[in-house]
Amino acid sequence: MENLRNIPKAFFGFLVASLLIWLLINMSKEYSSSVSYNVIYQELPQNKLLEEQPQENINLAVKATGFKLFSANISSKKIVLKTDKLRQKNATDFYLLPESQKLAIQKQLASGLTLEGVLQDTIFLRIGSLATKKVPVIANLNLQFLPGYNLSEKVEIKPDSISVSGPEFQLKSIQDIAINSFEIENLNTDFSKKVSLKLPTNVVNTKFSATSVTISGKVDKFTEGSFEVPFKVENVPFGTTLNTFPKTVKVTYIVGLKNFGKVTASSFEVVCDYKQAIENELSYLIPKVHIKSSEVSSVKVTPDKIEYLIHK
Repeated sequence: MENLRNIPKAFFGFLVASLLIWLLINMSKEYSSSVSYNVIYQELPQNKLLEEQPQENINLAVKATGFKLFSANISSKKIVLKTDKLRQKNATDFYLLPESQKLAIQKQLASGLTLEGVLQDTIFLRIGSLATKKVPVIANLNLQFLPGYNLSEKVEIKPDSISVSGPEFQLKSIQDIAINSFEIENLNTDFSKKVSLKLPTNVVNTKFSATSVTISGKVDKFTEGSFEVPFKVENVPFGTTLNTFPKTVKVTYIVGLKNFGKVTASSFEVVCDYKQAIENELSYLIPKVHIKSSEVSSVKVTPDKIEYLIHK
């Protein structure tokens, strides 16, 4: 340590200056080296698109001064390769020869860099036809209502389908699009909520016309109502008369309070099929209700068996 203290400071100054001069001399010389550039692919044929992520980098053999090479290695400049003159291997596999675009690549290099060659002689691309299809939106809902409440109409999804554009072979696997989790508790009022879609993540270069949908529903308090409704018997053979017991049935139904006044006895049609009873060797008729009103959510018929006598 004592010896280092005795060295004149001028010596260190000359040493640093010598190193700088040596560095300047060497960095000013020309060298051949390889430089990696990110690639941008342009001018795909019309109605075509990349089905897979292509090669992202290309290595170029260049000649330049040390300063220029250092600058080129730390820069983020990209090289554009034209894909309008691809060569075809099969239906979906194509390739291009970067050497054929050597002049265009040279023009994109920074001043002072001379292109000596492209180190990748071939770049392969998978290209498919552009297609568009419309797929339905599937909603998996978890709606929990307060006692006595329920939906008065079918849940509405807007839009109920979306358009998907992308490689034709990828679209074949997309049959529908589901929504993300949708759950509401203690429902007793109308609702409307925007929900994101579960878009496929295993596809590339695919576009979706929407990334979310609006889900809405009308909620009403439900009550019970009933009517005595006459019924008719179908498929009775000519010349045969049936005497049924009883003559009417009681139809009990559930309906929202808002629509209670819209439901009448004529909203229901009750039919018994005599032919069905005979074919099944039944001694009674089975009443079936045809609901004519969309406001009614469920019905029950009492009695569920109709006795009869035959008069010929």
